[in-house]
Amino acid sequence: IAAPLARVFAELAEPMRFLGLQPLLTSVREIAASEGARAFEAMERIRLLGPLSMLSWLRVELHPDAAEGRIRFATRAGLGVRLAGAFSLCSEGSCTRVRQSVELHCAAWLRRFVLPRAMRAQQALLANLKQRLESTE
Repeated sequence: IAAPLARVFAELAEPMRFLGLQPLLTSVREIAASEGARAFEAMERIRLLGPLSMLSWLRVELHPDAAEGRIRFATRAGLGVRLAGAFSLCSEGSCTRVRQSVELHCAAWLRRFVLPRAMRAQQALLANLKQRLESTE
């Protein structure tokens, strides 16, 4: 991403900035979190078939670590769906390389439905982050 590491880090460490980055989110509300963490509740709209969709509440906790250039996250959704992962940032000149790792935990019967949607949403988040930061630099 053609933006300095500090700018990318700030964007990913701020709960309200996820609205517009993560394409499924329709609302975000910051909530109390443990020390050193940021947390938010969000509503996401998940397409089922054609025009049919469902709303799902998420609870996300972010653990930013500026010294490591890393933001860990944990997401809990309905039906026992859990995501755990991190954004790892590395300066490359005036740009920042962003690597994202994500682990999905859910019931086996849900995996076929959740995995492709989660992958598309995470890929879109990174593409939207790049577009947002490069268009405002």
